[in-house]
Amino acid sequence: MAIDTGFLVNIGFYVSIAIIFAILALGFNLQWGYTGLFNAGIAGFFLIGAYVAAIAITAPAPRVIIGGVTVYPGHLGGFQLPLVVGALLAMVASGTAAALVALPTVRLRADYLAIATLAFAEIVRIFAINLESVTGGTIGIIGIPRPIAFDPPNPFLTMVTIVGLGAAILLAVFLALQFISESPWGRVLRAIREDEEATMALGKNAFRFKLQAFALGGALMGLAGALFAVTLLYLEPSVSFAPSVTFSVWVMVIVGGWGSHRGAIVGAFLIYGLEWLSVQLKDFAPAVLKDSIFYIRLMLIGVLLILLVVYRPEGILPEKKRILR
Repeated sequence: MAIDTGFLVNIGFYVSIAIIFAILALGFNLQWGYTGLFNAGIAGFFLIGAYVAAIAITAPAPRVIIGGVTVYPGHLGGFQLPLVVGALLAMVASGTAAALVALPTVRLRADYLAIATLAFAEIVRIFAINLESVTGGTIGIIGIPRPIAFDPPNPFLTMVTIVGLGAAILLAVFLALQFISESPWGRVLRAIREDEEATMALGKNAFRFKLQAFALGGALMGLAGALFAVTLLYLEPSVSFAPSVTFSVWVMVIVGGWGSHRGAIVGAFLIYGLEWLSVQLKDFAPAVLKDSIFYIRLMLIGVLLILLVVYRPEGILPEKKRILR
């Protein structure tokens, strides 16, 4: 019996994108779920990581002019660095950007941080659209190399490689976060979330810990961006990094269970799974429903959120309660 590799490639694509969202959710969970820092600009740090990695690992892409008309504006690149280096640069760039945004705002109320990060994400996206010589503008960056190139091309093996790489990165990030969340550093973050003034009274520098947590969360979002670049092989700023990405990550963490790393991962696979299913079912839906599948998915997510708020406000896999004995 022949195996339908096309279907398996489709499943692999779902898993690979869900892994990327899981890493984004873990970064946000560290910021908000553990430290109480609400980040409304997740898409901006995601964009920075994706573009930095893409620019670092791609081949030269000169401007293409045909008949006096610019067909492709080109983009900054041509460094052709290894993927590991590109991912590290993406993490450094996104983490630094997160620290710079948080530096003047984490001392203020939470809503100021949310406003600042939301504005930052939109500014970054507008720059990405307009800096054509650097980012390729609305056309984007093309020709991003795969981690492993097969000759002849094999979509199934390529997807297996992407999924395997993403799963290894997700596992490493999960284990690292589990370790640091149970360390004294992680306990201080939870203490700040619960009662910042009491934590400061115990001699802890709350500002420094909040800055560190926000920067580390931003670095994880940059890592997700690097993985996104080598998964899609193409970046464009208008849709892939729209504010809806931030909203999706919020929902994933809320549904999965804020303050829980396992919950963030489960929420990512569940919520993105609804989006993936809506795309798959569109081909089988009656003609009258084809254009409504997208809205039906949003309605299902809304109903799911309402049910969770009413019956399980802590999420599907809530944070483990710690009791002093």
